[in-house]
Amino acid sequence: MTDYLLEKKLSMESPDLHGRMRDSAVVLQKTLESFLSWFPDFTDHSSLHSLDVIDFCNRLIGPSVSDLSVAEVYVLLMASYLHDVGMGIREKDYEEFKENLDLGEYSKKHPDAKETDIIRDFHNEFSGFFIYKYADLFDIPSEDFTFAIVQVSRGHRKTDLFDEKEYPDLDTEYGKIRTAYLSAIIRLADEIDVGADRNPEILFDTSKLTRQRDIDAFGTHESIRTVDVEKERIVLRTIPKEPRFVPMIEDLAGKIQTTLDYCREVAEKRSDLRITQKEVVVEEIVQ
Repeated sequence: MTDYLLEKKLSMESPDLHGRMRDSAVVLQKTLESFLSWFPDFTDHSSLHSLDVIDFCNRLIGPSVSDLSVAEVYVLLMASYLHDVGMGIREKDYEEFKENLDLGEYSKKHPDAKETDIIRDFHNEFSGFFIYKYADLFDIPSEDFTFAIVQVSRGHRKTDLFDEKEYPDLDTEYGKIRTAYLSAIIRLADEIDVGADRNPEILFDTSKLTRQRDIDAFGTHESIRTVDVEKERIVLRTIPKEPRFVPMIEDLAGKIQTTLDYCREVAEKRSDLRITQKEVVVEEIVQ
């Protein structure tokens, strides 16, 4: 019922914005895969992940898609493709964009931070800088749209979605854009892309992992067979690889619950829309 919900609405109601979005998705395929040059042993941040995030956005929004403007649909789809583009930026862009970050406190706490540490911890900010720099490449139709896509992309982690200056409501010729609500949706969608179908076997030979935290992370993903979005629940259905992964799955579910609670509050206080899911539950599949 929710397959391609956002894209169907955009294609029917604004062929122009839909065409711009589809062209951008094609351009971004190779760009998104470049994260592997920085993070060869990290979880997937390619276009496969972007498509999963879009799918989860569709499921979280559901029938409320009728309440979104075409401008909001376009921004959410573009941000879903672009939110992790900062993970694979070129060395030259990294050096340029890093100058725009305030790394004072971060450097004090992480005196031995490497380039990969900085990129990973600030990749949402690098994504924003990338979008501003290459907005013409993606044929984004106006400065308001560029700002909204940047903010929603940045908003998938860390940023304060209650900040009305950073996350305002915008009026465009294509309709309003409620940036706080869209950011809450993409943050939650990104957070719940934790299942085995995140495709690590396509991109990685997990047998060659050596760091325990990487082994644990991939094992946890592989133990979560599906993530089902119901009207009032998000259900992690699991087959733990080993008993030791059970508490790791529970810890992850608790983290997702915290994000869900925050995003629900953002939707309620910063928009006239709602996120209907209220709890995250773990259900072990009986074999």
